Amino acid sequence: MARTRGVRGAASWCAIAALLYLLVRSVLYAGISAALGLVQTGASLSKPIGISDVTVGLLQLLIGLGAILIPLWAMLRFTRLQPADLRIVLPAPWSPAFCLPVFLGLANTANLAGALLAHLLGIENTTSILPSDGAELFLQFVVLCVLPAITEELFFRGALQGLLRPCGSAAAIFGPALLFALLHLDPIQGLTALVCAVFLGWLAERSGSILPGMLLHFVNNCIAFFNLYLRLYAPNDLSFAIELFVLLFFPLFGLWLLYHARQQGFRFSAGLRPGVDVLDVFTSPAYTVTVVFLLLYTVFLSH
Repeated sequence: MARTRGVRGAASWCAIAALLYLLVRSVLYAGISAALGLVQTGASLSKPIGISDVTVGLLQLLIGLGAILIPLWAMLRFTRLQPADLRIVLPAPWSPAFCLPVFLGLANTANLAGALLAHLLGIENTTSILPSDGAELFLQFVVLCVLPAITEELFFRGALQGLLRPCGSAAAIFGPALLFALLHLDPIQGLTALVCAVFLGWLAERSGSILPGMLLHFVNNCIAFFNLYLRLYAPNDLSFAIELFVLLFFPLFGLWLLYHARQQGFRFSAGLRPGVDVLDVFTSPAYTVTVVFLLLYTVFLSH
């Protein structure tokens, strides 16, 4: 019973932190959009009429930082989470040559499954717009590649996973991973996010550090950024060929690496902490309600 109460309380705080993240992000977005409207009539972050791309990029950077740092401060202030639980330390020996291709293989397999699901459901894939060059492109690179790799790993694999870690590795990996996926507020992106989050959560538990996850997250973001840039500005044949290569090569190469690793006795469960069952996070009413709320919110936004 004590262990159940422990996971219930930790999962509840994770849910509260996730909702606070969503609230802060929404409030900052709305507030900055309103301020832009006062400066330039009709302007907002979604329609930055008369606002430079550099300014928009800096404001997006501010929103991304605030949405993570404010909930993180609250968790360090009001929960049992300690700075050491974030695991911002050098990792135990790990193999980037194995983990990176396997991670990219899983991510691109999920991307393929998501694309198929979107096609079956008739969901249109909206393409983001990137500047062609200059400071505007660099800022978008920071916002889309650098910032998420650092802040999301710090928040989800650091803080949320740190709260659930005493309950065992399974709950610590799955609980934040599901919230991470749902907070994308997109059923297709959420599928890829869930697969990636489970692997990054496993890596944080196995290596004892969130730094390897930051590196893998960053590389994956860079590949997506590069593909998007090519889709917008390169010849169609070139961009399609490179994107197809990435989508097919990494899953096949990752599968080959996994096969050989298994032949040599590799087990994902090795080195993980025992604890409660992974589904015990749903013994927390706050966690369960948050998951249902985010699911409904995502369905509502996607229509």
